[in-house]
Amino acid sequence: MTEPIARVSGSSLPPDGFRVHETTGSLDVERVFDVLDGRLAAYRVRGFVPRDVCARIVANFWASPDRVSRPGAGEDGVEAYFIGASHICKTTRQYLDEAHAADPAVARLYAGTINPVTVFRNAIAARGGEAICVRPAQHDGSSAGDAKAVYWNNPSYYLLEPHDDYAQTKDPDQHGFEIQVARGVMAVNIYAQVPPGAGQLQVWNIVPDDDSRARLGLTYSGYPYPPEVLREYPSQVIDVETGDLCVLHGNLVHAVLRGDGAPPPRSRLLLTCFMTRKASHELIWWT
Repeated sequence: MTEPIARVSGSSLPPDGFRVHETTGSLDVERVFDVLDGRLAAYRVRGFVPRDVCARIVANFWASPDRVSRPGAGEDGVEAYFIGASHICKTTRQYLDEAHAADPAVARLYAGTINPVTVFRNAIAARGGEAICVRPAQHDGSSAGDAKAVYWNNPSYYLLEPHDDYAQTKDPDQHGFEIQVARGVMAVNIYAQVPPGAGQLQVWNIVPDDDSRARLGLTYSGYPYPPEVLREYPSQVIDVETGDLCVLHGNLVHAVLRGDGAPPPRSRLLLTCFMTRKASHELIWWT
């Protein structure tokens, strides 16, 4: 007898919120806060980062001796390459120690150019002249990483399978870490390089509830959601290009598509971090 497909339940954005707002060049800070506070699915800024800045960051990434690989189903047995630390499936102390150790390598990504993640944070910290504290999440005097650079190398339909970014903030191994105050997570994605027709984001209009994660065995990972459990929910595909910024309501299930054809090797590089609101005038970030 065929096993029934586990249904994902939860909440969804209204139609006027489940959309992608777009601007070109300039940042509309209020739309960032719409995403941060869960009123808008995503906001894309075309050409946020100049092409020469992107090219330097990409060159620095591939020249770096600090780049690490993640074994998995990918070219030459590598699922992804990273510079920077990730908090996922780690204790707070392990993550913070790794973030501290990776800080110099992350800084060297911007050698000879600017840090576009800092440019973004400075812009939202000056929201309409209203002073907002934007800082790394902390624990026992140690700070979260600035950002991480990621090249996904998965040969399947998804470069990164459907997941949510919220479940990971509740991992009991990270008890006491500031990120556990999060009610909503915003993913900050800056695209240093994207090949045409590849690397798009797919977003489903479902914020899974705790029961759904438990049924699927994803309580503290939020990864991966089987595509078949998402079919009843509408989705959107967000095309992204080199130099774009895209902030995403990370509680929604989302994935990265491989795209049409086989992208050339080493052709998609992402700078990323997560953010949440700790208080009305205080935002924290982590990686």
